[in-house]
Amino acid sequence: MTDGNPILQRYRWRIGYTGIWIGIILIQGVAVSLSNDIPLKLTLADALLFNLLFACVALPLWYPVRFSHWTTKNRYLSLLPHILLAGTLVTSWIIAGNQLISLFTSDPSYLSFLKASTGWRVMQGFLFYAVVVLFYYHYAHAAQRSKEIEELRQAIKKQEGIVSRITVKDRQQIHIIPIQELDFLEAYGDYVQLHTSKGVFLKEQTMKFFEEHLPAAQFVRIHRSYMVNINEVEKIELYEKERYRVYLKNGKSLKASDMGYKLLKEAIQ
Repeated sequence: MTDGNPILQRYRWRIGYTGIWIGIILIQGVAVSLSNDIPLKLTLADALLFNLLFACVALPLWYPVRFSHWTTKNRYLSLLPHILLAGTLVTSWIIAGNQLISLFTSDPSYLSFLKASTGWRVMQGFLFYAVVVLFYYHYAHAAQRSKEIEELRQAIKKQEGIVSRITVKDRQQIHIIPIQELDFLEAYGDYVQLHTSKGVFLKEQTMKFFEEHLPAAQFVRIHRSYMVNINEVEKIELYEKERYRVYLKNGKSLKASDMGYKLLKEAIQ
């Protein structure tokens, strides 16, 4: 899920968002004109100004939803920040709208309506706030679920590619080496040497292949030339600045880079 507002990032959503507000403006303008005997041009101007203002201030509401950590065990307390934010936003919206619309008209019937409309505008503002925020929460939840499902698919796909044994052909013989028997792997040109207690075997593969197909929890790339079975590690020592030696149970020692050391330490812990 991206951090940007989903409405602004999708062309079709921008069109839909604009269309919804145009519909609200037209319906509200006509309804107010018919019910209050006010010229249609004034009620349409009123609806345009107030709804356009809210349409603009509703867009940044994505960020308190996206980055909020307001949830608590008490659902009522978790609503408190939204109530405070909605109250502040709605109050500011009404004051700003009243000030702006008063600059364009001095019609007494409209100004009387404007003063009397505060109550239902408060309810309208809270309703708009609730709808927008619930939409954002629904989108954020759906996007997070999609991300988790995709990560699960990738994990399953990767798990399906994990090998449990390696087949090596040596002249007329074929050796099957369970990965548990590997002490470490060493890059050898276009090949990889597989070091085991039974000997060293040469496999026509790359270290990159084994990085992707050996269990990451058991095998760690500690150097561009070495990948080690963490079950065979006995100790790790610093012998130069940002250079390490990894000692195995079989008595051998391998070089480890600073990044390799960190990866190995994390895997072991």
